[in-house]
Amino acid sequence: MISKDFLRRTFLFRGVTDVELDKIIAEAPPRATNHKRGDLIYSSTDEKLVGFVISGCCEIRRAKSDGSKTVLNCLYEGDSFGILSVFSSEDFPTQIFALKNSEVLYFSRAQIKQIVNNNLQISQNLINFLANRIGFLNKKIATFSGTRVEDRLVAFLLCERERTGSDVFSFNCQKTAEEINAGRASVYRVLSSLEEMGLISQENKKIYIKDHIGLERITK
Repeated sequence: MISKDFLRRTFLFRGVTDVELDKIIAEAPPRATNHKRGDLIYSSTDEKLVGFVISGCCEIRRAKSDGSKTVLNCLYEGDSFGILSVFSSEDFPTQIFALKNSEVLYFSRAQIKQIVNNNLQISQNLINFLANRIGFLNKKIATFSGTRVEDRLVAFLLCERERTGSDVFSFNCQKTAEEINAGRASVYRVLSSLEEMGLISQENKKIYIKDHIGLERITK
């Protein structure tokens, strides 16, 4: 049985009443699937689906031209994937794997469109989600458009803070240097400077944001 409490913890069904959820489940019943660790649970070449992670942890990966894969994000309970593909004619070359045993709730493209069209609260939730994504992408653009390494690195750190929803996140200097098109020595130098300013700290391959407002001032 689909948990209405779980659905309300997702961005799409936030604020939806029990009566409306009962109607949605009856008219557009999703399917819950269990996946073992290492399973490919979704590919952009498959049927267009929207998934919500009920339990476990999943990883979004994107294939590079050389055949290697880049990890884009990790998904935990309540997180979702596939929503953009429902409303876009373009394919996003990504794959999602289960990092541990996971249970995922799936809606088809037709079901999501039906749900959005028939419920004002859900339509508003979707608009808010898309607006936040646009804001995030604009910040991501700043990561590559800054002329100084300092600007690009700070923009990257702020994006990671927003993406993870936390002031503490894992950090790999080499990967970050490649991401912002800078030398690793330059990244180390800027990190040391930000620490001296009291804006961040580093420990055990993690970044701790101590003053995000101060970081934001650097990019303005």
